[in-house]
Amino acid sequence: MAALQTPEEKGRLVLEIYAHFHSRPGHVLLANNFVAVAARRRIPIADIQSGLEYAAEKKWIEETENGSLRLTERGFGAMPQLDRSH
Repeated sequence: MAALQTPEEKGRLVLEIYAHFHSRPGHVLLANNFVAVAARRRIPIADIQSGLEYAAEKKWIEETENGSLRLTERGFGAMPQLDRSH
């Protein structure tokens, strides 16, 4: 996959990964969840990192006490609609 162009595209990629795991608000993912999906989709890790930063700025995700990443209500609302029904 070619590198994504905009910070928003990268942030939405993070939400697609939450959707991949059928996440709901409050669902926590570990760094290795993002790395595994990125590797499978051939997405550069730099794009994932930038996406995580953008998603945090937008309050779509929040870091937990142990460094994991929790999906917020706002993030769930911005997720791709097709994946919400799972």
